[in-house]
Amino acid sequence: MSSGTRKATEQRFAERAAQARGQRWRRWLVGSLVVVLLVAIGYLFWLSPVFAVRDVEVTGSSGLTTDVIEEEQEQEIGRPLLQVDLDDLESRILERSPGAKEVTAERSWPHTINLDVTLRDPELAVATGKGTYRVLDIEGVEIGTESSAPKGVPTVTAEEGATVSEHGVKAASSMLREMPDDLRGDVSAVTVDGADQVSFRLGGTTVVWGDASSPDVKVRVIPVLLEKKPKVIDVSAPDTPVTRG
Repeated sequence: MSSGTRKATEQRFAERAAQARGQRWRRWLVGSLVVVLLVAIGYLFWLSPVFAVRDVEVTGSSGLTTDVIEEEQEQEIGRPLLQVDLDDLESRILERSPGAKEVTAERSWPHTINLDVTLRDPELAVATGKGTYRVLDIEGVEIGTESSAPKGVPTVTAEEGATVSEHGVKAASSMLREMPDDLRGDVSAVTVDGADQVSFRLGGTTVVWGDASSPDVKVRVIPVLLEKKPKVIDVSAPDTPVTRG
């Protein structure tokens, strides 16, 4: 190999080495810039106050949950939005708000948490004997205590002024759940006796429901017997129902 050829070869090797070093340097520079950018973004969203919570917007709520939500809101204001544990926030509100059936929390950038609250519908008002009513939903979950029964919600009382037992409350709730939708709205004046036997008014008719047995038979029999518009329907023994008046 001549000296000229050798020098040309060495020059090509040198150029390739320089090119390789340049590529490594550019890759290192790009990698460093990416790391710096990721750190900056992480700090911006996770630690800095730039995207901190400034407001909590609520839909579907009422006085049943307002106080609780305001307290929870105070805990979240000023916290970076990305740090808010939405599942935990939903759980805290549900735990502290019996009237809330479901809570959905979402981030709304740059500064807001949106809360969509689904409330339980009052379906029964159980007299406490102290001038107040325990308000329950269709599942028997207690929503709260009111000084009077909500409008259109059937009341539950015990015979002879006694206090309705928890078994009596469950019996009344069970009856209401079994009633078909087209009749449930006409139920009123539910009474529970000492043996947790249930009676109620259905329009102008008194229905003796009895215990929780055979509800499927009872709800089939009642509409048929109502056609005669009796004063009393007794389905406590649903295989042998009785009407009077």
